Order: sequence, then structure tokens, then C-alpha cells
Amino acid sequence: MRRDKLLIALTGTGSALCWWPLAINPSLDLPVWAPFVCIATCTILAAGLCSGHWLRFAFASSVGTFAGLAAGSAIWPSDPIGAAYAPFIIAVATLVAALVSLVASLIGRTVALSMQKRPAAVWFALSCCVAVGPIALALTPPLVAHRITRNDRVAAERFTALKNAVERTVAATGSSSRICDGLALRRGYSGPPFSDEDWHRITGNYVRQDGYIFMVYCREKGGYTIDAHPATEKGAGMRRFCTDESRGVGCSVEWNRSRYACLPCTQ
Repeated sequence: MRRDKLLIALTGTGSALCWWPLAINPSLDLPVWAPFVCIATCTILAAGLCSGHWLRFAFASSVGTFAGLAAGSAIWPSDPIGAAYAPFIIAVATLVAALVSLVASLIGRTVALSMQKRPAAVWFALSCCVAVGPIALALTPPLVAHRITRNDRVAAERFTALKNAVERTVAATGSSSRICDGLALRRGYSGPPFSDEDWHRITGNYVRQDGYIFMVYCREKGGYTIDAHPATEKGAGMRRFCTDESRGVGCSVEWNRSRYACLPCTQ
């Protein structure tokens, strides 16, 4: 009986903690299905070791999911819009977790005999499953910091290459109107790649690459403006870039009632 209670506690704990790497902000942008894989694995292993009462594991996973998401929302609150949807997201995730863990419990009971022949290995696997959430949570800050450093570096390279491509296109044609042709810009570009679709859209829409969004405002009167900034406020990048036909580099773009103006960086 003591062993069964421990298995139920481990199942609930693992189901709760696996949501925290998604709740922390900024996060590693893990796929939303990852916690459900963790929940299913923990439930199968625990149900396989238990002597009975497999429905308890489905209940423990559901309670763990609800508690983990509720605690995560309280510890790492999102923006006001996200907070408004939090109760709905928690309810849906708890329902899905209940269904996943119910199926996983049935699978665990089906293969229980084979799993109980190697109890030490199954206990070790269950311990690893429960530890996935805390380990991912501990690794998130350094990995996010590494991602930001990399995104900043690649964004600077893309911006410089895009700036050079626009200047070459203007110099070659003698007119800024030619830069509205993304394919023409592509021929003068030599930085980290954009996709084919990006080149068709970049002169009229923002395109996203490696955590940054880029756009060339090509319809300015007698000029142009290039803007690049992080796609999200946290976790994507720390820098902003802009330039225009003056060829100077600034840090933000602002509408001044006649055009998008590149503003100088402030110290």
C-alpha cells in the first residue's frame, strides 16, 4: 500500500512539474504536446508497477496538471491578454491530460506483468520521467540567454547584409523604387538566408527569422526605411536596428506623420 501511494504521488508530481518549463517566461518554446508525452510516460510506468487501482493514476495526473498549471500561472504571470485566457487553457489542458492518462493507465496495466519483471529499471525510468520538468526548468535560463546572444548576432548580420543589398540596388538603378522588388534585393544580399516567401513579402510585410522580424519600407517618398527588432519582448533578442537612405544606423522606427523615420540610438 505504501508503494502504491508513492507511485500515485510521483505520478501527480511529474504531471505538475512537466508544465513549468512551458509556464516560465521567457521559455524554451517547447511544443505544447511535450508535457502530455511526459504525463503518459509517467502514468504507464506507475500503473505498470502498481498492484491495482489504475484509475487513481488518471486522477493523480489530472490533479497534477491542474495544480502545475495553476501554480505556474501564479509564479510566472503572463500579459493581461494571456491572463484572461489562463482559466480556459488550464481547464482544457486538465481535460486532455485526464484522457491521456486514462489511456496510459490502461496501457500500463496491460503490460504490467512484463514491467514487474524488471522493477528496478522501471523505477529508475519513472524517477527520470519525474525529473524531466525540474531539469528542463533549471536549464531554461542559461539556454534562453544563449539563444538571445545567438539571435542578436545573427540579426546584426542579417540587418547589415540587408542594408548593403538595399544600398547596392539603389546605386545600381539610381532609384529607390527598385527596392520594392524583393527578388532584386535578393541578388545583392549575402547574409544569413531568408526563405523564398520572405523575399516576396519583406518589402511590404514583416518576416520572421531566428527570433527577429525584418521589413523594408520601400514606399517612402524619395527613400526607404529598414526595420529589425525582436519578435517578442522577452527571450528573443535584446537589440533593435534601423536605417534609411541617409545610411546612418538607428535603433527604432517611428511614424512622423509623413513617413517611417529611423531614430538615433539613445545612450
